[in-house]
Amino acid sequence: MPISTKFASEAVNSADKISCFEMAKVLAPGQLVKSSIAPGLLQGYYAKRGYSFEDEDEARNISKVYKSGRLDKDIGVLVKPGERSSGPLLVQLGKPLGSFFPPAHGPFSALTPSMWPQDILSVLTQSEKYRLSPEFRYDEFGFREDREDDAEPNSIQLLSEPLNDDPNLVLRWVAHLEFTCNHDLGDLTWDKVDNILPKSEKLRTLVREGIPHCMRPQIWSRLGGGRLKQVRSEISYVEIVKNSMDDNMISARQIEKDLLRTLPNNALFSSSLSYGVPRLRRVLRGLAWLYPEIGYCQGMGTIVATFLLFMEEEETFWMMAAIIEDVVPASYYTNSLLGLQADQKVLRHLVMNYLPEIDIHLKEHDIELSLVTLHWFLTLFSGVFHMKVLLRVWDQLFYDGSVVLFQVTLGLLKMNEAQILRQQNTAEIFNLLSKLPEMVTDVEKVLQMATKTAGSLTEVLVETQRRKQLVAVIEEHKSKGHHLDSEGTGKQVVNRRQMRRPKSMMNLFFSGSDLETVKVKNIQQTEAITDLRDSVQQIARHFQATEKKYRSLTITADYSLESHQKDHERYLKIARNRRRRAKALLDFERHDEDELGFKKNDVITIISMKDEHCWVGELNGVRGWFPAKFVELLDERSKQYSQAGDDSVTDTITDLVRGHLCPNLDKFFRHGMKQAMIGNECHPWLFIEEASVKEVEKDFNSVYSRLVLCKTYRLDEDGKVLTPEELLYRSVQSINQTHESVHVGMDAKFRSWVCLGLNEQVLHIWLEILASCETVVGKWYNKGAFMNSPGWVQIKCELRILCEFGFNLHVNIELPSKANLKDSSVIQTIGIPAPNSKGEFLSSSTKPMKEGVRDLLVKHHLFSWDL
Repeated sequence: MPISTKFASEAVNSADKISCFEMAKVLAPGQLVKSSIAPGLLQGYYAKRGYSFEDEDEARNISKVYKSGRLDKDIGVLVKPGERSSGPLLVQLGKPLGSFFPPAHGPFSALTPSMWPQDILSVLTQSEKYRLSPEFRYDEFGFREDREDDAEPNSIQLLSEPLNDDPNLVLRWVAHLEFTCNHDLGDLTWDKVDNILPKSEKLRTLVREGIPHCMRPQIWSRLGGGRLKQVRSEISYVEIVKNSMDDNMISARQIEKDLLRTLPNNALFSSSLSYGVPRLRRVLRGLAWLYPEIGYCQGMGTIVATFLLFMEEEETFWMMAAIIEDVVPASYYTNSLLGLQADQKVLRHLVMNYLPEIDIHLKEHDIELSLVTLHWFLTLFSGVFHMKVLLRVWDQLFYDGSVVLFQVTLGLLKMNEAQILRQQNTAEIFNLLSKLPEMVTDVEKVLQMATKTAGSLTEVLVETQRRKQLVAVIEEHKSKGHHLDSEGTGKQVVNRRQMRRPKSMMNLFFSGSDLETVKVKNIQQTEAITDLRDSVQQIARHFQATEKKYRSLTITADYSLESHQKDHERYLKIARNRRRRAKALLDFERHDEDELGFKKNDVITIISMKDEHCWVGELNGVRGWFPAKFVELLDERSKQYSQAGDDSVTDTITDLVRGHLCPNLDKFFRHGMKQAMIGNECHPWLFIEEASVKEVEKDFNSVYSRLVLCKTYRLDEDGKVLTPEELLYRSVQSINQTHESVHVGMDAKFRSWVCLGLNEQVLHIWLEILASCETVVGKWYNKGAFMNSPGWVQIKCELRILCEFGFNLHVNIELPSKANLKDSSVIQTIGIPAPNSKGEFLSSSTKPMKEGVRDLLVKHHLFSWDL
């Protein structure tokens, strides 16, 4: 079906999901007079209903109806008001797809045409014809409006406002698609629109204003990724349905129980004979079959049923696949709901930061917010908001991602903050929180408040918190003795069921599949290198934008042979005769002339460290003593400390390293990795672990002695006495010791390892060491993999750029707070500070700062604090 910027009628019909009346309602007299209309627009629309046009003139005639146009039910022709059609404009090819059409803005008018309930529409038509009162009244979405019959709790205001598409907004959307997707001279059809719409400020603005309802199915599938999943899938939806029809599936019985419970007050899902029930059954069974690790989760049913109201069955299935794989975390719909529980902890953390008064109020009344919001997140607000509100929220959800769930929730709480704080009874507060979605009468206010309250919240910030909270959730489950199977690793990917098809002899001899496979692999390799280079450049630009001393630094990779020879020289380069410096961990107010006052994160030059408790330092030309426990020594053996690389000073570096660099580096390590055998795992960390041991096996006794001496006498405080191979081995062992004690997965270990490599400025050298371990590489990687080909050299050159910057990253940031304190001594051996339970960096003492200096202050009679 063509889409044209010239006519509102074409835009309205472009989604192929709208009735004759919906086409007519946006037209005004004289609107369609300047140019011809592409007849394929209406032909494509009516073809699915058993009609075709005789010629182009008739298509134009139908498009010229006025707003009050009606459908002549006797012959199925759209005619002008007050006129009887002189002849059929449509020629019937067979029986039309249903004889009854919903009236404009009337019952079921917002649904996809294949879901129009003909039995109910016939009753409504007869009731209208004979002026009878129907048993039930339905809204545009098929929900019963009768309050006494337990209908959907909608507000009067939302019920009274018809779902109307603004013609100007429709035209702007069509114009945007024309300019961004139409590269031909002909009419733009949905087949020509990109499978994934490129994000831009213009598109963001349009999404914020709302997607026209007539275009939602097609736009949603291109924003959320459903269309791309459908095109790229190796198995069709028909095959999935065939394979999922086994009634003996574990999830099949539970699905059958929940079919009529999903949307019981909607005519399309209220009985076993309803139009939507068979579709709901097929989609849910298909998802359970495709994702055996997930199976069936009750929250999925409400989302699927909502999609089916507006989208076709296959489109719904692939949109759900996109949600499961990309929109929400991998373990959202698993049996243990790990990802969902982690999100509730993230939400509580955000409430504490964005809405501190509400957070305090909830804590005072001992209210667990997740008891209310868990259902909101599980169903993506479906069945919670009024449908008109939900549509707008989903518009933004499929554009911005799951961060919208947090933004909307924070916006809801902020809108009702005064009312929440007025409640002093626990039950009243809980009931009020539960009813917040039902109280929404203006979706614009909710979205504006969400942007105002948490507009600065990004997907990267949310992902960083998710990783941290997921570890805490897993630890809680294991402490209670819960068995998590493969979920216990906090895996980041949802596995699909694979169907392997043997190639026929004809395919082997005549198909170009091998050539296509090579092309695909080359594209993937290029994309991986490009993504990694971009993440490195982002980090480099961050340092240059924050610190003047880095602005003259060249951030272009050096691929010359000489650069590799200088790597070890640069590693061993030590800044001689430089005084040690320390970073302040908190504010210290100066009371006497011989004291040195400072603010948190100030960098102090150490003059004397003779006294164990009191050091002498200099800051801004002023010298004085200060408590040693108030500062943290900086590692500046071959680099100069930079606040731009300190994750305790700025969260940006955490997002850039753990949120961008680590995932792209993980892709590089996973490229070409051999598939795991049954019962064995296949992960880059296992390869790194084995290769690090292999490198020191040649002279293990000597290496072990050096490591013990280095730790005992702190030989590496003033110089680098360990080789990069020894440092790699020690780092891997230390990470295993700290992370395994709290059951943290290998993904988190890998990210911590990357942070250690950046702190020590050896990440690129470690890559060379790993790639040079040929026996281990051959065991773990196929030929053609980055690690098993010269391709790793290019990655090494890109990573070398990062050794020019001073990183001070907290390695244990993804561990639970107790684990940070418990195993801080292990990480201290590598020169990494450990935080306290609040995330504040302290010295080796695990006591709170004020109690930790009690004896110091009394001993030296410094000043009388009320301790």
